[in-house]
Amino acid sequence: MVKTRCCLTLAIVASISGPAHPVLSGQGAAAVEAVYVPARLLSGSLPLTPSPNVVGRIEETLQALVGVTGGVAEMTTLRASPLPNDLLTPAVAGWRFQPAMDRGGVVPSRVLVAAIFRPPQLDNSPTLGNPPVDLAAPSDEIPWPTVTQTPVYPPVATGEGVVLVEVLVGIDGLGRQPRIATGSGGFDQAALDAAARWSFRPARFNGRAVEAYAYLLFGFRRPVVAGPPPPSPGD
Repeated sequence: MVKTRCCLTLAIVASISGPAHPVLSGQGAAAVEAVYVPARLLSGSLPLTPSPNVVGRIEETLQALVGVTGGVAEMTTLRASPLPNDLLTPAVAGWRFQPAMDRGGVVPSRVLVAAIFRPPQLDNSPTLGNPPVDLAAPSDEIPWPTVTQTPVYPPVATGEGVVLVEVLVGIDGLGRQPRIATGSGGFDQAALDAAARWSFRPARFNGRAVEAYAYLLFGFRRPVVAGPPPPSPGD
């Protein structure tokens, strides 16, 4: 099967919710210097869609180190299904961020990227395949998922798609302001519904709980529908 790559520019810009790094003067500037502003994705491409021949749910979670220039300086895979090829790192390596700020200065920070690709079937019944395994311990700087949800395959959808959802995780571990960063038509609402059910251990920076953006990728693979059983001899 020929795999396709989604290469869409993400429209996460300051015009949606105001500038992430506000410029103030006087008392306002002093207040901003005491505030941590998390790194936020600006642009990037999405990973390849796995072949339907790869059975079961596919999961991969990594943390990306975002440097002061907004590029991804380092990636660590934290949890993954045992597959021959890495799904996330080739795409995430090219992502660009608005870097984090702390006490008025630009700082390196770590960002969570988590992906779940549905099995190639219509329902959520158990499938073959190996479960994901833990590969490394997450940094305290990222919000770590404690509850996750696999999206449903929409009953009116066709084909396959990948949806990237941005979630702002608060210091209470709850996701807020879920937004489609890169959509895929009829799969967007199912991705948002799944993201709304996630919860996290909150991120910490320099010993204090902080807000942080998390990026949740949901992949929808074309269901493989088995045909009717062959007729028995003599039918």
